[in-house]
Amino acid sequence: MKAVLIFGKLDARVVDVDIPKISADEIRVKLLECGICGTDIEKYEGDFLTPPILGHETVGIIDEVGEDIKEFKKGQRVFVHHHVPCRVCYYCLKGDFTLCEQFIKFNLDPSGLAEYFRVPSEIVRKKGVFALSDKISDDRATFIEPLACCIRALNKIKPEIGENVAIFGGGPAGLLHLLLLNKVYGARVAVVEINEKRLEFAQKVGAEILINPLKHDTVEELKKWSYGRGVDVAIVATGNVEAVKQALKSLRRGGKLCLFGSPKKGTEIILDLSYVFINEIKIIPSYSTTEFEIMQSISLLERSIIEPEILISHKFKLEEAVEALEKTRKGETIKAVIVNTK
Repeated sequence: MKAVLIFGKLDARVVDVDIPKISADEIRVKLLECGICGTDIEKYEGDFLTPPILGHETVGIIDEVGEDIKEFKKGQRVFVHHHVPCRVCYYCLKGDFTLCEQFIKFNLDPSGLAEYFRVPSEIVRKKGVFALSDKISDDRATFIEPLACCIRALNKIKPEIGENVAIFGGGPAGLLHLLLLNKVYGARVAVVEINEKRLEFAQKVGAEILINPLKHDTVEELKKWSYGRGVDVAIVATGNVEAVKQALKSLRRGGKLCLFGSPKKGTEIILDLSYVFINEIKIIPSYSTTEFEIMQSISLLERSIIEPEILISHKFKLEEAVEALEKTRKGETIKAVIVNTK
């Protein structure tokens, strides 16, 4: 079978590997579709914070079920979450599931970008497999995980109805935040992005103002838009350090800064702590998601409250996955999706 694996920096290859065998308490899934996200690009570029395994926005059909598995059956269409917490350690008992030391140790084998992938017993047992109804198309199902990540961030930030929110980064993550803030929170949203195509798309899906930092003074424009006081919330949906600096300066007193985009390993920033202190700025990081937000994501998608498939700009066959990674890395897509045509 075909699988997309990473062999080094900017070195992803579509290779032939054996179809994975499963044990009695595991399942095997045939891939239907899988989205490409920013984390995949970080791994492809060699700047990863988690294991370099591609593909975690999967939707597929169960191809084989271990003899000890009772809750799933062959032929079911499912979404599989690639990470699950242990649920019994100190961090899990405190509700900090993504900080669990076991969280990133579980993953899909050999990757989510494969004709077939094995779902380890830990993921099956820890409820990381979700059966899907006909209310969610394959295209829409590829957004279950990234939408859940955005939901988790907003659950942590707790924006209030009608607040002024600035999103730094108009890629898929930024646009999903935009859809949620518009449809669920009724927020006024500004999008800051240097890619003009993404800015145009952000306007189509509800951004109130668009700011290109290469053409405008971002902080000045955001403060003018937010009645002179600064925005209530700034979501940095990119790993760019300059975006973090601008986001901090654009906040009102008492505002909230969400670090959502993954920075490169070792990234440092000079921070005026006195400014953060005297203005009581809240800095809130948000990494990944859990089964709780995945259920919320599925609920929104089933009821068509959020229709994120409009973000899909490109589709590629599994054999074209490297091209998909390259085009996404260069900002030539809004959202790319890999389709298994076998």
